[in-house]
Amino acid sequence: MFSNNDKISSRQIKRLLIFDLFGAASLLLPAQLAKSGNGAGIYSILAGTALAGCYLWMLLACCGQASGDYLGYLMNGWGSALSRFFYGCYAVISLLACAWASKLLTELMCDSLLSSRDFAAALFVILLLAFYGGIAGLEARARVYEIMFWVLVIPLIIMLLLCIRQVQAFQWFPMSVSGSRNGGMWFFSGMLQCFASFLPLTFLLFLIPHVTDKKRTGRAAYCAVAAGGAAVLIMYLILLGIFGSGALAAEKYPAVTLMGMVKIPGDFVKRLDAVMVGVWFFTLYALIGSSLYYGTDTARSLFGKRNEQGRESLRAGKAYEKGKKRWFVAVTAAVYGIAYAFHIWPDVQTVMYEIFYLAGIPFLVIVPAGALILNKVRKQRK
Repeated sequence: MFSNNDKISSRQIKRLLIFDLFGAASLLLPAQLAKSGNGAGIYSILAGTALAGCYLWMLLACCGQASGDYLGYLMNGWGSALSRFFYGCYAVISLLACAWASKLLTELMCDSLLSSRDFAAALFVILLLAFYGGIAGLEARARVYEIMFWVLVIPLIIMLLLCIRQVQAFQWFPMSVSGSRNGGMWFFSGMLQCFASFLPLTFLLFLIPHVTDKKRTGRAAYCAVAAGGAAVLIMYLILLGIFGSGALAAEKYPAVTLMGMVKIPGDFVKRLDAVMVGVWFFTLYALIGSSLYYGTDTARSLFGKRNEQGRESLRAGKAYEKGKKRWFVAVTAAVYGIAYAFHIWPDVQTVMYEIFYLAGIPFLVIVPAGALILNKVRKQRK
């Protein structure tokens, strides 16, 4: 039997993170990186994964210092007013990420399985499922993805092995950044995009109250980063070797297109691409669920009362559980509106992209880094 203590294991954390990191990155990054030519894309993935490892080290250092929740940790360093403002920013970023991932998954489902006119209905169903998962709680979501992990990973590995025979390795070359078009600029642009795909690691900061062994959690997170980086690199090399940089850059969802090209001996499965869309459905759904859960949780925490130890006291009371569903309903409705706006007004999404890269990424790096430094200085002064 499963326990119901609002705690999750390091293995569950690793699998949740792998799902969060793999879905959007494997679906979108290969086509974006192919625009740089051959070599720069490969090096961008390696550099972006290395940056993600450094970012994870900083996050784990913050988790190691924190004795309570992340909001209390921020307050010790940045003060109450700034910390609450930062927490509000975390909530906004999480909800925008949820809306973006919801819009991406809905468009993928409409392009692959449904008619484009079904976008509103499909988006409603996806967010309804995310709402149900959020209400069920963190532990329930972790259990589901612990069970689903190998069910999704093994078919994907088999499909990629079947694709290897079509790879033409000469299309990987020249593996030189200087030989690419505007190599330096494309390298740094690709590195930033790759690093951005690892930013769901930020959710670790909000997992502090839900883990019992922080050392095992750190090892699990490093394994997730290594697995996510290796998976994206392998996917990029296979796609590049089959399509070439020009054709790959022109594809909207090259991984899904690749699944449609695979032929299983005996040809007993038709529309294999539609079957394999399930892999990206569950990985993107994991990102939607995580973003919705943590976005709602951080927004709700801003209104909780703090005790003398700096921890939120509202979680333990009935008021929190009573208002939880109302918060999820309100936040899910807001996400639906934003995601639909992204769909009908693509320029709005483009502006959000630019704001995120100019302000969102620096915010996600500077705030925990500043809290880490300020808490160390505060501790030394004491």
